[in-house]
Amino acid sequence: MSEALSSNQAILLVARREFVTQVRSRSFVIGLVVTLALLGVGGGIGYFVAAQNSTSSLGLTADTASFRTALEATASTLDTELLITEVDDPSGQAQVDDDELDALLTGGPGAYELLGRDAVDSTVQSVVSTAVQQQALATALAGAGVDPAQLAAQSQVAVTTIEPSDPDSGQQLALALVATILLFFSLNYASLVATGVVEEKQSRVVELLLATITPRQLLAGKVLGLSVVGLLNLVVLGGISVVVASATGVLTLPAAAFGTFAMAILWYLLGFFLFAALYAAVGSTVSRQEELQSVITPIVFILIIPLVLTLNLLPSDPRNELAAVLSFIPFFSQTVMPARYALGVAPLWEVAVAALIAVIAIVVVVRLAARIYQNSILRTGARVTLREALRTRS
Repeated sequence: MSEALSSNQAILLVARREFVTQVRSRSFVIGLVVTLALLGVGGGIGYFVAAQNSTSSLGLTADTASFRTALEATASTLDTELLITEVDDPSGQAQVDDDELDALLTGGPGAYELLGRDAVDSTVQSVVSTAVQQQALATALAGAGVDPAQLAAQSQVAVTTIEPSDPDSGQQLALALVATILLFFSLNYASLVATGVVEEKQSRVVELLLATITPRQLLAGKVLGLSVVGLLNLVVLGGISVVVASATGVLTLPAAAFGTFAMAILWYLLGFFLFAALYAAVGSTVSRQEELQSVITPIVFILIIPLVLTLNLLPSDPRNELAAVLSFIPFFSQTVMPARYALGVAPLWEVAVAALIAVIAIVVVVRLAARIYQNSILRTGARVTLREALRTRS
């Protein structure tokens, strides 16, 4: 007669079963490939759009050619790339109509006209307007006997900041966005816990399993096994993204990338155990796959909301106060805090505090979820309410 399994052996056995089943499934491989393709396409589109928008072309006629120097100086001041071409009026209009030029500056004093095909980029408008106004002002000052250069020197305003500007802020933002998206995809593996619970309950396989191991061991094994599946997904996607970005020269901050990657793994683990416990609890309250979607929808929204907030708040304002507060709140922190860290606005002590709060939340949620799971997993038929699951003792 074989010896009974110890608690750890039972948990590891279930975890191994969950891991092997998922990794060998076609859906895992297809999901990994599709996610890689989506990241590649998204990155390619972003790079193409940025390249298209980085340079604007402007045509100058013989009447406006004198603005060339002022336009180049203004574009440089506004950190805009402006390709200037001198053309005759009819040819310039034809090039604008054919999208060979973004805009054409024509006319004379008091009647300048900026011609575009269907719209003129606001940056081009700003550059042209500023240059024309400055040249008109310089002409007026010279006519009044005032030296424009001397006046400009006396009216210069020096710009300083309390903290030095970070030349790598663009790459930090890219790392934050990529980490946020990868975390979202990987944390979605927590939903497989609910799917597996209902499948085993519907097929009555769970009754056979619970004849050998306890509900808590089964729950712990499922969560542990699927957490490794999601972690594998995160490591593969993140590793490939970093390698490709470094090889193509897009990423020149390997140290920052490593730190962000390590932070993403930490918060993935914290977030996964939190959400997996919830998914297991609500999944155990229903007996059919048809009923599952309605009970997990609120959890899906809890997962999506911090993603949307992070992508909307942090790119334009990394020190956003709402994002700072949310980064300490469980169910939000697993998405917001690693993004803030990648942007360089969250020191390690904030990360540590948020992680501690998340661990406390995990302990509370896992205890409640385990109770619900234990009291609901063998009940079939009508849906078990949370109140019943918390009160009933199996």
